[in-house]
Amino acid sequence: MEEPLDLEPLFPDRAAGENLAVQLARRLREAIDAGALPAGARLLGTRQLAKRLGLGRNTVALAFEQLAAEGYLQPHRGSGTLVGVSGRKPARLGKSVRQAPPARAQLVASLRSTFEVARGLGPLRPGMPDLAKFPTTPWSRSARKTLNAYDGDLGYGPSSGLRALRDAIATHLRQFRGVTARADQIIVVEGAQAAMHLVAFVLTRPGEPVVVEDPCYALARAAFEAHELRLCPVPVDGDGLLVDALPREARLAFVTPTHQFPLGGTLPIARRTALLQWAGRKAATYIVEDDYDSEFTSRARPLPPLQCLDRDERVIYIGSFSKTLAPVVRLGYIVAPPHLIGAFSTARAIAGLGCGVHVQATLADFIEQGHYARHIRRMNAIYDRRRAILVNALRPALRLGFRLGPAQTGLHLALLGERGFNDVALSSALNGQSLVALSRLCIRRRDCRGFVLGFTNGSDAEIEAAATQLVERARVC
Repeated sequence: MEEPLDLEPLFPDRAAGENLAVQLARRLREAIDAGALPAGARLLGTRQLAKRLGLGRNTVALAFEQLAAEGYLQPHRGSGTLVGVSGRKPARLGKSVRQAPPARAQLVASLRSTFEVARGLGPLRPGMPDLAKFPTTPWSRSARKTLNAYDGDLGYGPSSGLRALRDAIATHLRQFRGVTARADQIIVVEGAQAAMHLVAFVLTRPGEPVVVEDPCYALARAAFEAHELRLCPVPVDGDGLLVDALPREARLAFVTPTHQFPLGGTLPIARRTALLQWAGRKAATYIVEDDYDSEFTSRARPLPPLQCLDRDERVIYIGSFSKTLAPVVRLGYIVAPPHLIGAFSTARAIAGLGCGVHVQATLADFIEQGHYARHIRRMNAIYDRRRAILVNALRPALRLGFRLGPAQTGLHLALLGERGFNDVALSSALNGQSLVALSRLCIRRRDCRGFVLGFTNGSDAEIEAAATQLVERARVC
């Protein structure tokens, strides 16, 4: 049943000389005939409606009785008055002049297709953890515990994030990634996408250049384009960003050095150092390091993040819990350099007054009790097995001219085809699947064809079957 509807348009016209009960009945009747009050909608009670409209309760009751007699309204004892099924056709509205949206609105609307490019469908969809393995029991315990602790706290929380969660994130980053950050450097946001928007909001102005990897993460590209930044695509190879191809000037460089998305390379230490030197030589140039799936690495000795190597406070480090837990958690974070803490804290308050306190407190307790670390350890074993299953199932494709991108880390791998391969056509030609085509993630490059394949969004058997279907379809194309 729908909630009571807002009836502000029914305020009486006392200068019309029309009986107020008759006037109210007529306006309600017209609203129902026009479809503004749909069948089944629950109206306010006569006392409440009379108070809101400045009428006597008897006046409203008379209007309701008249409409009930006509079949427009249906009184129900204990549940109020509902709009009945009138059976009348909605009144035809006059033609309105179609307005052209402003230029910025057109730009933002045009970016909607990016979501289709980046999403995919089926067991090989990248970027989606195994939701069936979500740690429901310990998460529920943390939720109940924090609900009791915060049951009377219904006001605004800290816009930069709950202190307990910021402390927990700082501890997690030190232990898992070696990132040294104080809790006051951490800004809690609604996932990595929100982090990218906040970075662009704080550090750029429309028209300024921003370096992105080519091919790159489509939603990062969309975020920067929405802020009207000028993209400077830099090619990547099997080891990540080609630092020698960086432009002379740029305001930002968005990179995924631990596990390049989508090709999968890991940026070597020499290139990391050169990238930091490139940023350090220019005033107000920053690097956005998206460490989106670094918890899931099979490397015995993973390379340190750029943030750990940074000596000039030029790296903004971002991460989220969407890939490690579930997208529905909608929590991520920024680690801001010390000299930008004030700017990011203020910008966070301007852009949004913080995330829900309860879910933040739940996540903080979940991390502090060790459940998060145990979940990551468990999922690493599962994802390592599924990565091996996918690689093995794709081996016949190597005889067809395909090659695999780096497959030793993270939550996806790339299957690369020959230069003329039509990855877009094949991506949607599979039964029950839609693959993410590499060519659609490119900006200037025309030599990158193939697919981004996940192995976390299905069971072992489903991943093997989906990969086998892909190879068989590629064989006949």
